[in-house]
Amino acid sequence: MRTSLSAFAFASALAAVVAAQNTPEYDFLIKGGRVVDPQNKLDAIRDVAIKDGRIASVAANIAPARALKAVDATGLIVTPGLIDIHVHGFFGDKNDSYAGGGWSIDPDSFAPRSCVTTITDAGSSGWR
Repeated sequence: MRTSLSAFAFASALAAVVAAQNTPEYDFLIKGGRVVDPQNKLDAIRDVAIKDGRIASVAANIAPARALKAVDATGLIVTPGLIDIHVHGFFGDKNDSYAGGGWSIDPDSFAPRSCVTTITDAGSSGWR
């Protein structure tokens, strides 16, 4: 009985070590994109690893096995976030009017599709 408990404890510990070794370090990996990051003076082909919603690593070659999911960004630009400084985003329910309807955009659906993280609307809601 004592030997089987020792063997079970050893097997459990070994399984935990193996599981820890096989757990990916990152949640998401963007491979081979041209990273343009003026703040960090970087304009080069790099991989970007993300963990818990934050940039965890930017390096020349991160192995895809280190992430849960990897995407190939070869030929694409990877940048921290773009700002659109001229948006008519006063989205309302008045069709064919300046302050809403088809002449404005819904920022929550438009910005992410356009790779924009921040928008500026300088008054399309009108003077009233």
